[in-house]
Amino acid sequence: MANPLLSVVVVALIGRDALANCLDRLPLDAVECVVVLTKEMRYASQWKRRYPSVVFIKAPDEPVPLRRRRGVMAAKGDIVAVLEDTSWPDEGWCAAVKAVFTDPETVAAGGPVRIATTLESRCQALGWSEYGAFAPKGTRHDRMIRTDRVPGNNMAFRRSELLEVPCKEADGLIEGSVCARLSAQGCQILYVPRMLVTLSACDQRNVSLATRLHHGRIYAASRLKGMGWSAKLLHLAKTTLLPIVLTARTVSAMNAVSRSSVSFPVLIWVSLMASAWALGEAVGSVTGAGQSIRKWR
Repeated sequence: MANPLLSVVVVALIGRDALANCLDRLPLDAVECVVVLTKEMRYASQWKRRYPSVVFIKAPDEPVPLRRRRGVMAAKGDIVAVLEDTSWPDEGWCAAVKAVFTDPETVAAGGPVRIATTLESRCQALGWSEYGAFAPKGTRHDRMIRTDRVPGNNMAFRRSELLEVPCKEADGLIEGSVCARLSAQGCQILYVPRMLVTLSACDQRNVSLATRLHHGRIYAASRLKGMGWSAKLLHLAKTTLLPIVLTARTVSAMNAVSRSSVSFPVLIWVSLMASAWALGEAVGSVTGAGQSIRKWR
Protein backbone atom coordinates (compact mmCIF):
# COMPACT_ATOMS: atom_id res chain seq x y z
CA MET A 1 0.00 0.00 0.00
CA ALA A 2 2.48 2.58 -1.22
CA ASN A 3 0.07 5.48 -1.37
CA PRO A 4 -3.28 4.53 0.17
CA LEU A 5 -6.34 6.63 -0.51
CA LEU A 6 -7.19 6.94 3.18
CA SER A 7 -4.89 7.32 6.16
CA VAL A 8 -6.36 7.34 9.67
CA VAL A 9 -4.43 9.20 12.36
CA VAL A 10 -5.38 8.19 15.91
CA VAL A 11 -4.22 10.58 18.62
CA ALA A 12 -3.87 8.57 21.81
CA LEU A 13 -5.22 10.43 24.85
CA ILE A 14 -5.52 7.41 27.12
CA GLY A 15 -3.89 4.43 25.41
CA ARG A 16 -4.45 1.00 26.99
CA ASP A 17 -7.91 -0.50 26.36
CA ALA A 18 -9.30 2.72 24.88
CA LEU A 19 -6.74 2.68 22.08
CA ALA A 20 -7.21 -1.05 21.48
CA ASN A 21 -10.99 -0.65 21.21
CA CYS A 22 -10.56 2.20 18.74
CA LEU A 23 -8.11 0.26 16.55
CA ASP A 24 -10.23 -2.91 16.64
CA ARG A 25 -13.05 -0.95 14.97
CA LEU A 26 -10.93 0.10 11.98
CA PRO A 27 -10.40 -2.04 8.85
CA LEU A 28 -6.64 -2.04 9.28
CA ASP A 29 -6.15 -4.23 6.22
CA ALA A 30 -7.78 -1.60 4.01
CA VAL A 31 -6.39 1.70 5.31
CA GLU A 32 -3.13 3.10 6.54
CA CYS A 33 -3.25 3.79 10.28
CA VAL A 34 -0.87 6.05 12.21
CA VAL A 35 -1.09 6.19 16.01
CA VAL A 36 0.55 9.08 17.85
CA LEU A 37 1.40 8.02 21.39
CA THR A 38 2.28 10.38 24.23
CA LYS A 39 5.68 10.51 25.83
CA GLU A 40 4.30 8.71 28.91
CA MET A 41 2.88 5.80 26.88
CA ARG A 42 5.63 3.22 26.86
CA TYR A 43 5.89 -0.18 25.22
CA ALA A 44 5.32 0.96 21.63
CA SER A 45 6.95 -2.32 20.57
CA GLN A 46 4.16 -4.27 22.30
CA TRP A 47 1.54 -2.28 20.41
CA LYS A 48 3.43 -2.99 17.19
CA ARG A 49 3.39 -6.73 17.84
CA ARG A 50 -0.37 -6.62 18.42
CA TYR A 51 -1.08 -4.41 15.39
CA PRO A 52 1.78 -5.04 12.92
CA SER A 53 0.26 -3.00 10.08
CA VAL A 54 -0.09 0.14 12.22
CA VAL A 55 2.57 2.84 12.40
CA PHE A 56 3.19 3.89 16.01
CA ILE A 57 4.89 7.23 16.66
CA LYS A 58 6.12 8.32 20.08
CA ALA A 59 5.72 12.08 20.26
CA PRO A 60 7.70 14.28 22.64
CA ASP A 61 5.91 16.28 25.32
CA GLU A 62 3.53 17.99 22.89
CA PRO A 63 -0.07 19.25 23.08
CA VAL A 64 -2.79 17.55 21.04
CA PRO A 65 -2.70 19.93 18.01
CA LEU A 66 1.01 19.29 17.51
CA ARG A 67 0.52 15.54 17.84
CA ARG A 68 -2.22 15.72 15.22
CA ARG A 69 0.18 17.49 12.93
CA ARG A 70 2.87 14.91 13.59
CA GLY A 71 0.47 12.16 12.55
CA VAL A 72 -0.62 13.99 9.40
CA MET A 73 2.98 14.52 8.37
CA ALA A 74 3.69 10.80 8.80
CA ALA A 75 0.59 9.73 6.84
CA LYS A 76 0.82 8.95 3.12
CA GLY A 77 -2.80 8.89 2.04
CA ASP A 78 -4.46 11.47 -0.18
CA ILE A 79 -7.18 11.75 2.48
CA VAL A 80 -6.26 11.98 6.17
CA ALA A 81 -8.85 11.34 8.87
CA VAL A 82 -8.15 12.21 12.50
CA LEU A 83 -9.63 10.39 15.49
CA GLU A 84 -8.91 10.32 19.21
CA ASP A 85 -8.74 6.99 21.04
CA THR A 86 -11.63 8.03 23.29
CA SER A 87 -13.92 8.12 20.22
CA TRP A 88 -14.64 4.81 18.52
CA PRO A 89 -15.80 4.70 14.88
CA ASP A 90 -18.96 2.87 13.90
CA GLU A 91 -18.96 0.18 11.24
CA GLY A 92 -18.91 1.90 7.88
CA TRP A 93 -17.06 4.97 9.13
CA CYS A 94 -14.08 4.47 6.81
CA ALA A 95 -16.37 3.81 3.84
CA ALA A 96 -18.24 7.04 4.59
CA VAL A 97 -14.98 9.02 4.70
CA LYS A 98 -13.85 7.59 1.38
CA ALA A 99 -17.23 8.19 -0.24
CA VAL A 100 -17.49 11.87 0.66
CA PHE A 101 -14.12 12.64 -0.90
CA THR A 102 -15.08 11.17 -4.26
CA ASP A 103 -16.47 14.66 -4.85
CA PRO A 104 -13.39 16.67 -5.90
CA GLU A 105 -14.95 19.82 -4.41
CA THR A 106 -14.85 18.43 -0.87
CA VAL A 107 -11.74 19.42 1.07
CA ALA A 108 -12.87 18.62 4.63
CA ALA A 109 -15.55 16.61 6.39
CA GLY A 110 -16.74 15.79 9.87
CA GLY A 111 -19.36 13.53 11.34
CA PRO A 112 -21.66 13.11 14.31
CA VAL A 113 -20.46 12.26 17.80
CA ARG A 114 -22.64 10.03 19.96
CA ILE A 115 -22.11 10.37 23.73
CA ALA A 116 -22.09 6.97 25.46
CA THR A 117 -24.56 6.85 28.35
CA THR A 118 -22.22 4.48 30.18
CA LEU A 119 -19.77 7.30 30.86
CA GLU A 120 -19.74 8.90 34.31
CA SER A 121 -21.67 12.16 34.69
CA ARG A 122 -18.66 14.46 34.39
CA CYS A 123 -17.50 12.73 31.20
CA GLN A 124 -20.97 12.90 29.67
CA ALA A 125 -21.05 16.61 30.51
CA LEU A 126 -17.73 17.13 28.76
CA GLY A 127 -18.96 15.22 25.72
CA TRP A 128 -22.17 17.22 25.45
CA SER A 129 -20.38 20.52 26.09
CA GLU A 130 -17.74 19.82 23.46
CA TYR A 131 -19.70 17.86 20.85
CA GLY A 132 -23.39 18.52 21.51
CA ALA A 133 -23.68 20.46 18.26
CA PHE A 134 -22.53 17.32 16.43
CA ALA A 135 -24.84 14.84 18.14
CA PRO A 136 -26.63 12.48 15.69
CA LYS A 137 -30.09 13.75 14.85
CA GLY A 138 -31.70 10.49 13.67
CA THR A 139 -32.59 9.05 10.26
CA ARG A 140 -34.61 12.11 9.27
CA HIS A 141 -31.36 14.04 9.06
CA ASP A 142 -29.34 11.36 7.25
CA ARG A 143 -28.17 13.81 4.60
CA MET A 144 -24.82 15.46 3.97
CA ILE A 145 -24.93 19.20 4.46
CA ARG A 146 -22.43 21.99 4.01
CA THR A 147 -20.94 23.31 7.26
CA ASP A 148 -18.18 25.58 8.52
CA ARG A 149 -16.82 23.42 11.36
CA VAL A 150 -15.99 19.83 12.26
CA PRO A 151 -15.49 18.03 15.59
CA GLY A 152 -11.85 17.65 16.56
CA ASN A 153 -12.30 13.97 17.40
CA ASN A 154 -13.91 13.04 14.06
CA MET A 155 -12.60 14.92 11.04
CA ALA A 156 -11.01 14.30 7.66
CA PHE A 157 -9.16 16.47 5.13
CA ARG A 158 -7.45 16.33 1.81
CA ARG A 159 -3.86 16.02 2.94
CA SER A 160 -2.66 18.50 0.30
CA GLU A 161 -4.83 21.21 1.88
CA LEU A 162 -3.34 20.57 5.31
CA LEU A 163 0.22 20.65 4.03
CA GLU A 164 -0.21 24.01 2.29
CA VAL A 165 -0.62 26.14 5.43
CA PRO A 166 -2.41 24.70 8.50
CA CYS A 167 0.21 22.07 9.32
CA LYS A 168 2.92 24.73 9.17
CA GLU A 169 1.34 26.87 11.90
CA ALA A 170 3.20 27.00 15.20
CA ASP A 171 0.25 25.76 17.27
CA GLY A 172 -0.38 22.72 15.08
CA LEU A 173 -3.65 21.38 13.68
CA ILE A 174 -6.57 23.13 15.40
CA GLU A 175 -9.88 22.31 13.70
CA GLY A 176 -11.48 25.72 14.27
CA SER A 177 -8.58 27.60 12.71
CA VAL A 178 -8.32 25.21 9.76
CA CYS A 179 -12.04 25.32 9.01
CA ALA A 180 -12.14 29.12 9.30
CA ARG A 181 -9.32 29.37 6.78
CA LEU A 182 -10.92 26.88 4.38
CA SER A 183 -14.34 28.56 4.66
CA ALA A 184 -12.79 31.96 3.92
CA GLN A 185 -11.36 30.44 0.74
CA GLY A 186 -14.80 29.14 -0.29
CA CYS A 187 -13.82 25.50 0.17
CA GLN A 188 -16.48 22.83 0.65
CA ILE A 189 -16.69 21.36 4.16
CA LEU A 190 -19.35 18.71 4.72
CA TYR A 191 -21.14 17.22 7.71
CA VAL A 192 -21.51 13.50 6.96
CA PRO A 193 -24.05 11.62 9.14
CA ARG A 194 -22.54 8.22 8.32
CA MET A 195 -19.16 9.33 9.71
CA LEU A 196 -20.40 8.39 13.17
CA VAL A 197 -18.17 7.92 16.22
CA THR A 198 -19.09 7.27 19.84
CA LEU A 199 -17.33 9.04 22.69
CA SER A 200 -16.83 5.90 24.76
CA ALA A 201 -13.90 6.54 27.08
CA CYS A 202 -13.00 9.31 29.48
CA ASP A 203 -9.72 11.18 29.57
CA GLN A 204 -9.51 12.42 33.16
CA ARG A 205 -7.21 15.32 32.29
CA ASN A 206 -9.65 16.83 29.83
CA VAL A 207 -12.65 16.68 32.16
CA SER A 208 -11.02 19.02 34.66
CA LEU A 209 -12.43 22.54 34.94
CA ALA A 210 -8.92 23.95 34.51
CA THR A 211 -8.73 22.34 31.05
CA ARG A 212 -12.08 23.86 30.07
CA LEU A 213 -10.71 27.25 31.14
CA HIS A 214 -7.62 26.76 28.96
CA HIS A 215 -9.73 25.74 25.96
CA GLY A 216 -11.94 28.79 26.36
CA ARG A 217 -8.86 30.98 26.49
CA ILE A 218 -7.46 29.41 23.31
CA TYR A 219 -10.79 29.89 21.53
CA ALA A 220 -11.12 33.56 22.43
CA ALA A 221 -7.50 34.31 21.50
CA SER A 222 -8.00 32.65 18.12
CA ARG A 223 -11.25 34.55 17.43
CA LEU A 224 -9.75 37.90 18.37
CA LYS A 225 -6.34 37.50 16.76
CA GLY A 226 -5.35 40.73 15.04
CA MET A 227 -8.35 42.70 16.34
CA GLY A 228 -8.20 46.00 18.22
CA TRP A 229 -8.97 46.71 21.84
CA SER A 230 -12.55 47.78 21.15
CA ALA A 231 -13.36 44.30 19.79
CA LYS A 232 -11.55 42.64 22.69
CA LEU A 233 -13.37 44.66 25.32
CA LEU A 234 -16.72 44.00 23.64
CA HIS A 235 -15.96 40.27 23.67
CA LEU A 236 -14.96 40.53 27.33
CA ALA A 237 -18.31 42.09 28.16
CA LYS A 238 -20.16 39.32 26.33
CA THR A 239 -18.44 36.63 28.37
CA THR A 240 -20.56 37.60 31.39
CA LEU A 241 -23.53 35.94 29.66
CA LEU A 242 -21.64 32.89 28.42
CA PRO A 243 -22.32 30.55 31.35
CA ILE A 244 -26.07 30.87 30.76
CA VAL A 245 -25.82 30.78 26.97
CA LEU A 246 -23.49 27.77 26.82
CA THR A 247 -25.45 25.81 29.40
CA ALA A 248 -28.74 26.45 27.60
CA ARG A 249 -27.19 25.49 24.25
CA THR A 250 -25.84 22.22 25.63
CA VAL A 251 -29.09 21.27 27.37
CA SER A 252 -30.98 22.03 24.15
CA ALA A 253 -28.69 19.67 22.23
CA MET A 254 -29.23 16.95 24.83
CA ASN A 255 -33.00 17.30 24.68
CA ALA A 256 -33.01 17.35 20.88
CA VAL A 257 -31.38 13.92 20.83
CA SER A 258 -32.81 12.08 23.83
CA ARG A 259 -36.20 13.77 24.21
CA SER A 260 -36.00 12.78 27.86
CA SER A 261 -35.23 14.48 31.14
CA VAL A 262 -31.69 15.70 31.66
CA SER A 263 -29.69 13.95 34.38
CA PHE A 264 -29.20 16.38 37.26
CA PRO A 265 -25.52 15.47 37.91
CA VAL A 266 -24.73 15.90 34.21
CA LEU A 267 -26.52 19.24 34.21
CA ILE A 268 -24.48 20.46 37.18
CA TRP A 269 -21.23 19.53 35.46
CA VAL A 270 -22.39 21.15 32.21
CA SER A 271 -23.00 24.44 34.03
CA LEU A 272 -19.64 24.27 35.82
CA MET A 273 -17.81 23.59 32.58
CA ALA A 274 -19.64 26.44 30.88
CA SER A 275 -18.55 28.80 33.66
CA ALA A 276 -14.94 27.63 33.39
CA TRP A 277 -14.98 28.09 29.62
CA ALA A 278 -16.47 31.58 29.98
CA LEU A 279 -13.75 32.55 32.44
CA GLY A 280 -11.17 31.29 29.96
CA GLU A 281 -12.69 33.39 27.18
CA ALA A 282 -12.61 36.44 29.45
CA VAL A 283 -8.91 35.93 30.13
CA GLY A 284 -8.12 35.10 26.51
CA SER A 285 -9.90 38.17 25.18
CA VAL A 286 -7.53 40.41 27.14
CA THR A 287 -4.26 38.49 27.50
CA GLY A 288 -4.32 36.08 24.55
CA ALA A 289 -3.73 32.33 24.68
CA GLY A 290 -0.59 32.52 26.81
CA GLN A 291 0.61 29.02 27.71
CA SER A 292 -2.87 27.47 27.48
CA ILE A 293 -2.03 25.64 24.24
CA ARG A 294 0.58 23.67 26.20
CA LYS A 295 -2.15 22.43 28.55
CA TRP A 296 -4.09 20.77 25.72
CA ARG A 297 -3.23 17.13 26.34
